[in-house]
Amino acid sequence: MPKFIHFLCLLALLAGAPAARALDSKVSLSDYHHDIWTGKDGAPGEVSAMAQTADGWLWIASSNGLYRFDGVRFRRFEAVSGEVAPKRPITALKALRNGDLLIGYIFGGVSLLSQGHITDYPTRIGNDLLAPVSSVIQDDDGAVWVATTIGLLKLERGVWRNVGVAMGLPQGRVTNLQLDQYQQMWLAVGEQLMVREPGSQRFRTVLRGYTAVNLTTSPDGRLWLDTHGKLITVPSDHSGPPRPRPAWMAQAAGQENGLFDRDGNYWMLGCPGVCRADGIGRQPDSVYSPAAQPDSKLDQSWQVSNLTGNVIFEDRDGNIWIGTQSGVERFRNNRLTKVRMSGGERFFTFALDDAGRALVWAKPTNELWRLNADGGAELLERGVASPFGVLANGADGALLKAGLEQIERRRGEQVESIAYPAGVAEAAGVPVTRIIDDGRALWLSVARRGSFRWQDGQWTPQSELGLPNGIAFAAPGGRGVMWFGYSDGLVLRYDNGKLTRYAPRPDGDVGAITFVHSGPEVVIGGNGGLAVLQGGRFRRLSVADSEVLSRVSGMVIAANGDRWFNGSKGVVQVRGDQWRAALATPQAALDYTLYGVLDGYPDFAATANRLPSAIADAQGQLWFAGVSGVARLDGTRAYPKPHPPEVKIETLVAQGKRYLDFSRPLQLAPGTTALRIEYTALSYSMPEGLRFRYLLEGVDRDWQDPGTRRAISYTNLGPGDYRFRVAAVNQFGQWNTTDTAISMRILPTFTQTPLFYGLCALAALLLLYLLYRLWARQATLRIATRLAERERIARALHDSFLQSVHGLTLSFQSALGALPADFASRRKIERVLLMADKVMEEGRNEVQDLRSGAMGDGDLAHGLTLVGEVLQESQRAVFSLRTLGTPRQLDEQMACEAYSIGREAILNAFRHADAASIQVELHYAPGQFSLEVVDDGRGIADELISNGSKGHWGLTGMLERAARIGGHMALENVAGGGTRMRLTVPAARAYVGRAGWKRWLPRRFR
Repeated sequence: MPKFIHFLCLLALLAGAPAARALDSKVSLSDYHHDIWTGKDGAPGEVSAMAQTADGWLWIASSNGLYRFDGVRFRRFEAVSGEVAPKRPITALKALRNGDLLIGYIFGGVSLLSQGHITDYPTRIGNDLLAPVSSVIQDDDGAVWVATTIGLLKLERGVWRNVGVAMGLPQGRVTNLQLDQYQQMWLAVGEQLMVREPGSQRFRTVLRGYTAVNLTTSPDGRLWLDTHGKLITVPSDHSGPPRPRPAWMAQAAGQENGLFDRDGNYWMLGCPGVCRADGIGRQPDSVYSPAAQPDSKLDQSWQVSNLTGNVIFEDRDGNIWIGTQSGVERFRNNRLTKVRMSGGERFFTFALDDAGRALVWAKPTNELWRLNADGGAELLERGVASPFGVLANGADGALLKAGLEQIERRRGEQVESIAYPAGVAEAAGVPVTRIIDDGRALWLSVARRGSFRWQDGQWTPQSELGLPNGIAFAAPGGRGVMWFGYSDGLVLRYDNGKLTRYAPRPDGDVGAITFVHSGPEVVIGGNGGLAVLQGGRFRRLSVADSEVLSRVSGMVIAANGDRWFNGSKGVVQVRGDQWRAALATPQAALDYTLYGVLDGYPDFAATANRLPSAIADAQGQLWFAGVSGVARLDGTRAYPKPHPPEVKIETLVAQGKRYLDFSRPLQLAPGTTALRIEYTALSYSMPEGLRFRYLLEGVDRDWQDPGTRRAISYTNLGPGDYRFRVAAVNQFGQWNTTDTAISMRILPTFTQTPLFYGLCALAALLLLYLLYRLWARQATLRIATRLAERERIARALHDSFLQSVHGLTLSFQSALGALPADFASRRKIERVLLMADKVMEEGRNEVQDLRSGAMGDGDLAHGLTLVGEVLQESQRAVFSLRTLGTPRQLDEQMACEAYSIGREAILNAFRHADAASIQVELHYAPGQFSLEVVDDGRGIADELISNGSKGHWGLTGMLERAARIGGHMALENVAGGGTRMRLTVPAARAYVGRAGWKRWLPRRFR
């Protein structure tokens, strides 16, 4: 156990270990994660140059033009509208420190790519076409220099000049033009390597007799000349202290034959294939032949896309890129390295030997291996093939080996044999599946026989211990203490004979138990995730991706509190502070780092053998068992996190038009209802693990999660302003540092403008008005027809029927006058005459009712006159009507209500006033209209004026009608005798042509 503690201390150094940014030279090229993209993946062929600009883009030049790569998709560069993208064969790329990119062409010419815009420099020097370009640079003064087949060219005032001879260069081809960190300009001419110091007007020779294939710089800042066969240190030729190679220089351009990575290892092409010579960049100045005996190589045709590479490049995260005739390749670190064993292994059990080194027993090959700190495996024992047999460590660190015939406890040179329980052996031996030492007793599980406890030389079956059958996982919890997990989610604690049950609860149920660990916390794993024992019950931990912590079958805890879980998607690292935060708030999502199949993990965690699938040795190496092998993670090596992903919006497509320039807000054409946005994130170490989220302000209420998708479409959009935002996170939990967004405005069509809506509203109002006028005209016509018919019937009744009845009555009365007073039939005739008078009165009432609608078209005077004339025919009162002011057309509703009020007042005057004279006055004043009915009769009681007549509703109806038209009606007795009824209506409500809205205002506002 002391050696195990020593391992934990080493593992605690993880956070403080020095950062190693280059690819790990401890592993061979074949152990790197090696990706190959060819034409079927969209990669360009005949790759000639590579560079990475300051904005993170990886640029690839080929005979088919310029491409950029985000780690997932290759895209030919698209120029913004009005500009021409370079489609000519490209021979040179140079990334500048300000983020621009210089491009040189094989058929002559140079272009500058700056913020998505292409500027083409002149293609001629004098009257001749520019010669093929091999190198291009820009100095600190902004001058562009080009190495061509005809010499060194310089762009001055927009014109190319051949300045080579004037600056001391011989005639002929110039290659390998570059600026170093001291602003010295280097180039090769023939077999000479020449340099120009800052401020000097001439080049001078530094080396002779070498044909330079390539010039490259080691991390310490030294310049090296590569002749393909030899690698020569260029003599230092600058004043002042040495400066290491700056990052911008490493990413400025790829190298033709070889380069130094940032650890000083030299990578070579065409040796054949890809080779690596370790540590040359840290060696003293000399002449080396690295291709003669490389430390690692891939030299078989099935290992690379092409045995002859064209260009090699190291990106800012330390990944190595190869450009070939067939496509593009990338080498990057695998955090995990798969252990090579015999092959055919399916099940693994771990333990530690006396020296703290990891041991693994592989089944069904029945081989015992020692796992070394360098990732290699050493075979110790081989037995008869069998799927059974396990390893474990005792509480005292002893090695427990449960084979087919017996149990061995090994402690140094001492070996103790323990016989199995009676009756568990089968024909091929004892099928042991688990062995555990709790510090007091030994626990054994046998297939189809259950579990047994060995203490004081006695085996006790689980049935006598009160343990249910079907134990899925078991773990020690202290002296005499065991934890058992079952497939139904049940967890049992066995404490020296005392059982405690932990039934699954909704907030802690993880399904079938696949793992149990008893340490600082009791942790269980299952199909549904991880749960921790808190407050007497298990609480499930929350995680963004539920699959990450599902089916965990192993865990290692470092001395600094970090935890390493072996789960369904690989190895999950949870830092100590992240773990403590998760325990404090289980409902909050757990932060973690995942090392999965893209990091060399062998598929997913092994759970079938129901044994711990992770272990750590004393050398700080972590070992994890997957379903297809064992993987090592170097706990002593700190892999720095890569650069956070840089999110880029590539294109927006709307109505068939592609938008590429997002430097200013976009204006989309009127009628745009749908658009498609393509975006990406630049993260070249593991771009497949990037996850995105996006938000379209004006449409989405919250961030949307598209997973790994890199395009999104929107439909049913209307005119207005929108802002699209997108973010990305890598597998290390790093989000992009700056917000990436574009703004756009969808212009409205004419039918979507306020003017159009206003015109539509106006047209609707006009249509409603026309419909109203049509309805009013039809209604007026129908009313006029009805009134004319009523008048015709009234005239017929009055002029014929009533007059005839009246004549008959007069004849009867004349005849009755001639009869003696005591004539027997005189009383009968008198009764008949009384009935005739009643019939006459009823007839006149009917005539009056028929004529009540005779006001047609608001002619109030005519209507009231007809009422008065009919009534005075049967009454003694004299009726008269006069009009004051200039008559005006009255509102139809107001005229009808006024007519009804006046008619009721005239009827009351004739029937009840016993008046000799009844006068009606209509006054058309500018401010109001008034109607008066005055009689000279006997007046009306004050009580009737105040309360009306019980059982009669004439006066009440008059008051209600006056209120409906916004008028006022008053009834009063006249001095000297008689009654006056006066109705007044404001002009706005009475006359046609006044503003309609004023009619409905309260009276005090008119």
